[in-house]
Amino acid sequence: MDEQLKAIGDRIRSALPAGMSQGELARRVGMPADAMSRAMNAKRGFSAAELTEIGGVLGLSLHWLVTGQPDPFALRVAARHAFDRVTRERFNRGARDDEPIVKLVARVYGEAFPDGIPASPSLSRDPAAVRDLLGDGFVRDFSKRIEISLGVDVVRVPRLSTDYSLTIGPRNVIVLTTDQWWFRSNWSLAHELGHLALGHHLDEGGSNDEQENDADGFASELLLPRNAVLAKSWEDMSVEDLARFVWEAGVSTPALRTRLAYLHPRVSSEITEALELSTPKLLRAGAEAIGDGFAGASAISERKQEAAVRRWPADLVAALTDQVEAGNADPQLLADVLDIDVDEIDFPEPPSEEEAAAHYAEMISGSLGE
Repeated sequence: MDEQLKAIGDRIRSALPAGMSQGELARRVGMPADAMSRAMNAKRGFSAAELTEIGGVLGLSLHWLVTGQPDPFALRVAARHAFDRVTRERFNRGARDDEPIVKLVARVYGEAFPDGIPASPSLSRDPAAVRDLLGDGFVRDFSKRIEISLGVDVVRVPRLSTDYSLTIGPRNVIVLTTDQWWFRSNWSLAHELGHLALGHHLDEGGSNDEQENDADGFASELLLPRNAVLAKSWEDMSVEDLARFVWEAGVSTPALRTRLAYLHPRVSSEITEALELSTPKLLRAGAEAIGDGFAGASAISERKQEAAVRRWPADLVAALTDQVEAGNADPQLLADVLDIDVDEIDFPEPPSEEEAAAHYAEMISGSLGE
């Protein structure tokens, strides 16, 4: 008996959900029941097409079915879902339109690292521990801090309907839509980081509500930690103080309003009223708390621009460029990442005949001298 064929059959058998027989699996993948039985018992091999169909039915990768090892390029996705206050349900209506963009990101990693995608370090489930790693004032350059301190890549691309966190093989990646509202972007970063830290990409059984609530709880404690919020005197605070707090925390007024409602500190009527302002209006009202005159407006504008510009991790772009120059990756993919025409990519010039001849002569000379 071929041990490899037997192992494939055993893996399929172990993955059959309760109530699904081999015959039902055969019917779903379009195989004759006899052919399925013989393949499961190592009397014949599965074709690649059959294993691909079986993987689709059982939610398994072809790589795992064949090798028994995790797929180094497997893509798992969690998305930030909107909440419908009428139906009390969460939804992601743009998932179908977003799918090609998410798959493009995964393809970039696959072509940039054909020998295996570098693994991200494990993440702590404790928001306080993550805050310590990110360091003071991390919201000012949140994306960069996440990459440097946590080993989680951050990609920003246009035309996404919502924000996503991915595991691409062993790599943790957050994919955000370009969005001038930096405070929304910050919350998405913290929320998607929560999905990654809490292992939601590995938990097939969790509900959207459970995972979204847990990710929001992680984001709340990361950006608005309980102790820091309760340490403030919300009864004696001025509007300028509130604006400074919102600016330094990198959050929106609705996010802070929700957090205060949850923690129940005493809040003055002036602050309660100010929290009803939109985030930009509050920051304009307390502009002196951010910077004098033009400096404050410039700082706000800078955050807007950074959140609205497409972004790919530098190491990823460098690796993809190397693969393109070696002829191993699609130049159009690099052009899409850089948002340029493919004709603008500067490939190294091939050596001239004279340079090639000189190089060959040098190799021969070195060989003879050994």
